[in-house]
Amino acid sequence: MKSILLLALLSIAAAAVAADDYVFDYSDDDYRAVANSRNFTGKVVLVTGSSSGIGEGIVKLFSVLGARVVVTGRKEADVHRVAQECQRLSPNKLKPLEVVADLTKSADLATLLNQTIKTFGKLDVLVNNAGIYPATFIDQKNLLQVWDQIFNIDLRTVVELIHLAVPYLEKTNGTVIDISSIAATAPMLGSLAYNSAKAGLDMLARVLALELGPKGIRVNSLNPGATRVQSWTDIPDSIIKATPLKRIGEPLDMAKGVAFLASTDASFITGANLVVDGGLVYNIGGLNTQKMNY
Repeated sequence: MKSILLLALLSIAAAAVAADDYVFDYSDDDYRAVANSRNFTGKVVLVTGSSSGIGEGIVKLFSVLGARVVVTGRKEADVHRVAQECQRLSPNKLKPLEVVADLTKSADLATLLNQTIKTFGKLDVLVNNAGIYPATFIDQKNLLQVWDQIFNIDLRTVVELIHLAVPYLEKTNGTVIDISSIAATAPMLGSLAYNSAKAGLDMLARVLALELGPKGIRVNSLNPGATRVQSWTDIPDSIIKATPLKRIGEPLDMAKGVAFLASTDASFITGANLVVDGGLVYNIGGLNTQKMNY
């Protein structure tokens, strides 16, 4: 037994010596480049569902960081409002592309991508943010109707848009970021379809990371917790109490996570789920009596 242990220690020591003989490091410029990792000047960023909520926060932040952004949603007035704010925030006052689209329609998805390429000539970052989250229970009469609506918007349109975008993302070594949810891993009462769709979205990112990695395309998902958006203003105190950081997430919190995943700092990250929830996922089980989804 002692001889086996001695051989193992000698092997470890030999490996350490071999490692010392080969020291790999980046140049000083590579380290300094980290300070510039959030500079998206010259990059084109398309964010679905960007006329409100988390998507609005994402396009605003990318505008501040110098990117050319595509603002899209179903309501023209909201799309135009956010586009104006993005242009105001842009250091060079870059005008966003405004596209009114219904993502459940294949023709609208094709138009969205075609207009992006026609206007900017390329696509660097695709953020699939659009989604819906009505309550669903196994015994409700219209379950399958609502189930299909949620899966169509929260998962199918994501697959279709990525399918259309791959040829362009391959040219830019681009990246895909899907906005998922902590509901992908934490079961929530009254969230049957939403939980299932978001779990599928997380798995989609992992499978596509394998498939698209050789093409130079990274695919990740960001998993928000409870987030303050226009459609959810009546936030129970119990959620704040259940969040270890004792506050609700803001769209900017999520946008910062997306900017990281799209940045050069994340160049070796793919197939990952970045949870941005203030720690809520660890206490969310205690909220299941309230029949809420996130």
